[in-house]
Amino acid sequence: MALLLVAGIGITAFLLLRDDEGEELTAGPVATEPRQKWSWESDEPVAYVYPGPGLNLVKLGGEESGLVALDEDGKELWRDERHPYNYVTFYEDQKLITASWYVATASSAGSDSDSGDVVFAYDGEVVWENIDPEVSLHDIADDGDYIVRAGETLTKLDPESEEEDWSITGQDFAYADDATFALDGDQLTRYAEESDEQQWSTELPAGHAEGLAEEYLLGVHANDDFVLVASGSLFAFDPKTGKSLWTDDTSGDVRSIAGNRYALSQPYSYDEATGVSVSPKPPFPIYGKEGEAGSLDIVEGGFGWMAVEVVAVDGKEMTLQRSSGRLYDIDGALAEGGYDHVADTLDEGVYTVDGATIGYREWGSDAPEWTLTLDEVDSLATEDDPGQDVEVAAGAGAILVNDEHTVWRYE
Repeated sequence: MALLLVAGIGITAFLLLRDDEGEELTAGPVATEPRQKWSWESDEPVAYVYPGPGLNLVKLGGEESGLVALDEDGKELWRDERHPYNYVTFYEDQKLITASWYVATASSAGSDSDSGDVVFAYDGEVVWENIDPEVSLHDIADDGDYIVRAGETLTKLDPESEEEDWSITGQDFAYADDATFALDGDQLTRYAEESDEQQWSTELPAGHAEGLAEEYLLGVHANDDFVLVASGSLFAFDPKTGKSLWTDDTSGDVRSIAGNRYALSQPYSYDEATGVSVSPKPPFPIYGKEGEAGSLDIVEGGFGWMAVEVVAVDGKEMTLQRSSGRLYDIDGALAEGGYDHVADTLDEGVYTVDGATIGYREWGSDAPEWTLTLDEVDSLATEDDPGQDVEVAAGAGAILVNDEHTVWRYE
């Protein structure tokens, strides 16, 4: 199954393209100064562009937030302005697009949220919609069935008949190595991919979640090397056999980082006296298959922990902290610095945005391969975020750039 995953969080987007054999493909950099191929104008504010196979989706901003689909020549195909979509996945084989939204609201009556999922055909037809806040669409299987989570239940169902193929229960689920891992009470179980066939199950110590600071920190995390259960302590297991690998008597917020490893921090805290949210303090211990493997000493300030992401550097996974422009190896040691104003990452390098100047810099280089300053842009900059006039997203051999009312394609 070929899919392109684009996760938009604020101004950040991440792209993943895989072919039918599961091998990762790169979009390919625009390594020399690009030329404009087309432009598209919008009456409504534009927030971002999600490049996809065969079409591009424009995320609208402002009160009429929604999506507009453009073809590869910049012609508008269709639009949907019902929801403020912020997470988009292209399923190229099935010619489907899933879009979800989540909006948190606060009032004198307390906090509330608006969330849901929509599945579009490539022609814009809505083929499935969910507005139940307790339900979320996790994936679309190879056979076209939907993998849906509702509370502590993960279900595979036919979207037309709504008949269930199978259902499994768990407080949390993780996915790796053609398998689903479910944490259900004291039981950790491995299921075959897109199946309820149990391949192994192991029992955690009774009361393993006692002493957990926050309920959201309870979870299961998986990669091809090991499965990690985070609760009152950390418990690591072999993903193939379920054999216990190690235990560490600590808990916190687990993040996936470079090289099939996880870093752990204390959760964000709120100081009621000052009314200030306090971020966790580095260094953060790093765990691998053999246990603690190093520490990540990122720079404090800015977005800090939230701006840490895994990037591929010439095929090798590393950790990038965008707010500081620093690149770390799998043990958490600083490898390089100076990657400022990163807008999007590729295996070969990074696209950058500084004001209205876009550019491309290869990993390991001291200077950009090219920069290009756009004239007379309708700036996206705000008082809180004054440094960026435009957004940049990587397409296949192209760049999609937008200001507040225009989208450009450069090749």
